[in-house]
Amino acid sequence: MDEGASMKLAAKQISENWTQLQEIIKEAFDDDRLDNIQKLHKHFEQRMILAPASGVGWYHNAFPGGYVAHVLNIIDYSLKYFELFKGTGMYVDDIDESSVIFAALFHDLGKVGNLEQDYYITHNDEWKARKFHKFYDHNPEIHYMSVTDRSIWILGQFNIKMSESEYLGLRLADGLYNEQNKSYFMSGAEWADMKTNLPHIIHFADLTASRQEKEKYMFSGESRIDFPKIMKNVGANSDPENFDPNKLKEIFK
Repeated sequence: MDEGASMKLAAKQISENWTQLQEIIKEAFDDDRLDNIQKLHKHFEQRMILAPASGVGWYHNAFPGGYVAHVLNIIDYSLKYFELFKGTGMYVDDIDESSVIFAALFHDLGKVGNLEQDYYITHNDEWKARKFHKFYDHNPEIHYMSVTDRSIWILGQFNIKMSESEYLGLRLADGLYNEQNKSYFMSGAEWADMKTNLPHIIHFADLTASRQEKEKYMFSGESRIDFPKIMKNVGANSDPENFDPNKLKEIFK
């Protein structure tokens, strides 16, 4: 892990990420779906390019350009998990790379806000932003919706259709972190067992990307906690023969 990694993206990187995302879209989709997806991105372009992926530094990608960077990471990991599932003989006959990219691409779409306003707005309390790394607030001027519900609503506004498997992949991206998803993952009835693996692929990819992004913050030098010191010392103390409780006391002073 690069302990000196910066948590900010240069303007050039933000622009390159946007270009990369548009190239992925052009390669993954065609016909009316491509046209409508491009219209959506054209509508949100200025806001989406600069949108963060979260509001607080200790979560993930809470900086301008963080949303697109997160989407690119999710697409990358989703395709890797897709190949892993396929390579181990798990059922993926109902999906292809286009389906995987679709669900990954739009799983967090609701974080751009509604058709006119942002979901995240810059925190107006500079002291709180510095002390607690709460860089963005939720915009109080838009209707409350879950990110997933807003994602699906926005897709409908641009007449972007999806298969049932794609819907479930997008809808269940948060896995059991969302209480509303419990009935899908823990059905309690054989007939209700999930018949597509796309939700698992997207959820695992989201977990992996979010953790990777979180670790960049933890080791960036911008964290309020000295994670490099703590994690290395805790790791060293995992050996019972070398365990020294006084070291932990010193770390957590």
